[in-house]
Amino acid sequence: MKITAQLPDAAQLLRKRECAGVYQAADETASALFQAGPAAGFNVYRIDLAHAHDAESLHRTLAKGLHFPDWYGANWDALADSLADMSWNEADGYLLILQRAEILQAADPACFEALLDVLKDTVMAWQAQKMPFWSLLVGQHPELPQLGVRT
Repeated sequence: MKITAQLPDAAQLLRKRECAGVYQAADETASALFQAGPAAGFNVYRIDLAHAHDAESLHRTLAKGLHFPDWYGANWDALADSLADMSWNEADGYLLILQRAEILQAADPACFEALLDVLKDTVMAWQAQKMPFWSLLVGQHPELPQLGVRT
């Protein structure tokens, strides 16, 4: 007899703060979490990075998509600070879904790696505050663990 682990549903997974992290995910998984997020008290952001080809365009896209305050400095330190302190947009947790990140990865690999570093640091900063912060990159990103949910 073969025993397989059943995938959690989206709402169950979001509540598991200790599982929050930076993942690659299929569109179906991202959509399920996107729909479950608001009911769980999460602020959910789905951002298309199709026009983010370098750090400048990435910061502009993220600032708009995340509704950053006017004081956002559009650099890596400002991104880290803004993601780690969402006091202007408080919630019980955060879900960031990035679509078409492979465009940035191909155009500016160093920028893409810097983004991943900031996202991973953000997850750890929120973990220390016992708050879930999830980042999903939709599509194939083998450098990241795969996330799946029951859809």
